[in-house]
Amino acid sequence: MTDVARLLRRRLDVALEQVDTGLTPAEARAINIIRRMPGRRQGVLAELMGIEPMSLVSHLDRLEQGGIIRRVVDPGDRRARIIELTDAAAPVLLRIDEALALVRAELTAGLDEAQAEQLHALLQHVKSSLGEADARPQPVFPCF
Repeated sequence: MTDVARLLRRRLDVALEQVDTGLTPAEARAINIIRRMPGRRQGVLAELMGIEPMSLVSHLDRLEQGGIIRRVVDPGDRRARIIELTDAAAPVLLRIDEALALVRAELTAGLDEAQAEQLHALLQHVKSSLGEADARPQPVFPCF
């Protein structure tokens, strides 16, 4: 799984360069996650990306300067910021979709439609199972 994830990330980075989003791969991944999961705080976005919150800040600064995102005060916690896409993100997201389509074609090369659908369903199941396991409280073992 780790090898597949690493190769997928590498192929996506290459595809993003091919479609010329004008963003770094990390910035493109960030706005794609924001699109898929709107209304998230910066800290949650960093966690979803698997990077440190401080690393995310520089990406968000650049995206905000480019007018692609805006940081909005979280009504539930005035200290926190929610990241929103602006209208300027739309053409960039179209190019990201092109890159995703290229990678999807590479991922499913040699599979017929039924196999590709089965692969997608199995990966969704694995993702869901791992997400549920991650959300469960972990047992606490006494220290002696």
